[in-house]
Amino acid sequence: MKSILILMVLLASWVSAPLLADDGGYYQSVDGMNVYIGILPAEMIKDHPIVHEGREGVMTREQHLTVTLVDQSSGQRIEDAKVAARLRHEGHSSEFLQLEPMDISDTITYGNFFSLPEEGAYRLQLRIDRIGEPTTEVEFRHRHEE
Repeated sequence: MKSILILMVLLASWVSAPLLADDGGYYQSVDGMNVYIGILPAEMIKDHPIVHEGREGVMTREQHLTVTLVDQSSGQRIEDAKVAARLRHEGHSSEFLQLEPMDISDTITYGNFFSLPEEGAYRLQLRIDRIGEPTTEVEFRHRHEE
């Protein structure tokens, strides 16, 4: 039941999060896959064990990034990728942070916590590595407001 609740929250965040991408929203199609993202306040999921074991000390300005990868031709989830992300804000950028695979309702989604210390425009850069495929890089824009 808890895993279904978390999945519903994540899906709702994909629809309601203020995300902008070149194709108009929370996903992009690139290199034969659909890349879906969701950003939600860390407080919503910090204590849920299926997301990240032992997560403590979540700061109020942290957000949780979730990335789902789907193969365009088969419609199947891509569950064996290595996904890293970094946020850039008005000339400041962070290092790439590895996203952890999360098992939610028997499917794999990738995620981790990020600090968004200021309001304003952020660029989210994803680096996706899959076995036998060249590295895929994709960028989303996010406007963070408190």
